[in-house]
Amino acid sequence: MTALGTHISVRFMTFSGWRARWRAFGAMGISLRQGVAAPGLCFGKMLGSGAGQGFSIWPDWGTYAWFTVWENPESAEAFWSNDPMFQDLLGYATSVYGWEARPLRGHGTWNGQQPFAFPEAGVRTAGSVAVLTRASIARKQALRFWWNVPRASRGVQDQPGLRYAKGVGEYPLVEQATMSVWNSADELDAFAYRSRQHAPMVQKTRKHQWYSEEMFIRMEVLNVIGELPNFQS
Repeated sequence: MTALGTHISVRFMTFSGWRARWRAFGAMGISLRQGVAAPGLCFGKMLGSGAGQGFSIWPDWGTYAWFTVWENPESAEAFWSNDPMFQDLLGYATSVYGWEARPLRGHGTWNGQQPFAFPEAGVRTAGSVAVLTRASIARKQALRFWWNVPRASRGVQDQPGLRYAKGVGEYPLVEQATMSVWNSADELDAFAYRSRQHAPMVQKTRKHQWYSEEMFIRMEVLNVIGELPNFQS
């Protein structure tokens, strides 16, 4: 049985110029075929991203993300310091940023896996929180889903407390996720439960059964790595 992770480590990497971007694109292709493996790793993915702020069917060829779950922070640190692929990409990247976190609560699976060890129910944090929402979009519902995305994402960057957000995924159109960082749990809740943009999208998701698999994870941000881009600029 695979161990459940108590530590989440996220890295975004940006690349400029065709040579660097091609190198990153090739690395993602390798990771899709071979997976991500390391001592202490419970779950790991290298992901592409969407154009603009990420909520787009068009790829952002210059931004890639790593989402990893670990048994402990020391294993994550060793990976970022020693993994050959990550170290190679560092030589081509124009920026690297992300965060370290611990899982708070969530539900669902990713490729049939639930790799998180959650604390007892009711735990909240007074500081920043991050969220992963991920879904496999049912093939027959893909067109309907993407038709609704522009309307749902309009104005998201203006939400109070939203520090950063980016749409990411393994495969265009059908494997999608969003990672976001919020200044507080209260501001995240205001968006998740009362937002005019978000609530109708949730209702449509349930009505039309857009997803064949989904996952939602809330995490406590322990520290930010690098400088998060100004999402609200």
